[in-house]
Order: sequence, then structure tokens, then C-alpha cells
Amino acid sequence: MKLLCVFFLMFSINLVNASSIPTSWSKAKEVARDKVYFDHAITKYCGCPYEPKGVSGGVIDNIACGYDGSEAKYKNAITVLDWEHVVPASLTPAKQMACWVNGSRHVCERTSKDAQAIIFDLHNLVPSVGQTNRIRSDTRYGIIEGEARKLGQCDFEWTDDITEPSELIRGDMARIWLYMSYKHDVDISEEEYLMFLRWSLSDPPDEWEFIRNSRIKELQGNSNIFVDMFSPHPME
Repeated sequence: MKLLCVFFLMFSINLVNASSIPTSWSKAKEVARDKVYFDHAITKYCGCPYEPKGVSGGVIDNIACGYDGSEAKYKNAITVLDWEHVVPASLTPAKQMACWVNGSRHVCERTSKDAQAIIFDLHNLVPSVGQTNRIRSDTRYGIIEGEARKLGQCDFEWTDDITEPSELIRGDMARIWLYMSYKHDVDISEEEYLMFLRWSLSDPPDEWEFIRNSRIKELQGNSNIFVDMFSPHPME
């Protein structure tokens, strides 16, 4: 009986209400900003505060967080709020769907419920300084030995192939990658899987991550089980 209850819990945690999934990229960003991060307007990589502006955007206060992107590319996006896929959409199974192969990501976003469930998954969206999001592009995460910081006080390092997030948020990012692999069959190597497990254990969820997870569950119908594993009350 106990085993049956555990199975039911795991199933219910991962049940997504299709009707609650946003049906456009602008709506997904609006929901993330106004219903998840409404009282936590802080970018993920650099800890910069932002002020909401327009339907789903915002303006970054780069001075408050010591952010300096003057020596990097995409300077026009230094004060622009982006909503970033922690797991880039191009690295998800959505890219192999017919709507993308024969059309584009935008076609999938408009026409495919399966693609929308992946691309608009709120667990995979975080607020980011537009410049860092565009610098990262669709690279994977990893450790960069000896790479110097180039964005002022922001601990964000990159090469053409790898982005290294700060130790302070590696666990958060790892749990999103593990979730996306578990939930949406995102391909990760054994080496990446072990790295993400190490990151998750060395940087467990803080109070905000639990709150974020709970809000997304209310909105989307499912939680991130890799966050739930750390909860002191997983059955509640």
C-alpha cells in the first residue's frame, strides 16, 4: 500500500494540466514575470534587480548589482530583461518535431501542443540580463578553468561552447536540467548527469526555489521533483 502511495505521488507531481500551459511565448513570459517572480524581481545569473515594463519585459538596474557589460558584445541588451531557457529550446526534443524541422521554432510555438509543453514549461524559464542570455546563446553548462570574469561583479563565464554559472546558483540550474531530462527527454550525457547531481547536492534549494517551485505547480499543474526531493514535507 505504501509503495502504491509513493507511485501515485510521483505520478501526480508530474501530471501537467495541458489547459494551463501558455499558448504563446509572450504569454509564457508574462506569466513567469507576473505570477511567479512578481515579488522576486532578480535576474538569475547576476542578481540584478529589474523593473517590469511592457507586456512581459523589464528594465535591468545594472548599477545596483555591479554589472558591467561594456567590454562584451550585445551592449544594446545590457539593461534589457530577457526570459531565458535554462535548457535552450534548440537542445530539447521540440527541435526534432515536424513543425520545427519543416518550419521553425515559431511554427511549433503556434501550432503544436507538444512543443508548447516543452518550450513554455515555466520550470525552465528564468529572468536574465539580455546581454548574458545572448552571449550564452544555446551553449551547455560546464566548468571553465581559469576563465576571467568579464561582466563586472557578475560571476558569469563563457567560451564559444560552455557557460559556467556561479557556484551560488549551480544547484538551481542543475535541478532544472535534471527535470527537463526527466520530464521532456532532454538528452544529457552521463558526464553531465553526474555533474548536475554534484551541483544539486552541493547547492541545495533555498527558500525562494521552494516558493518558485510551488507557484509553478499551482499554475502549471506539476512540480520539479528534483526540488521536491529536498523538501522537509514532500507529501504535503
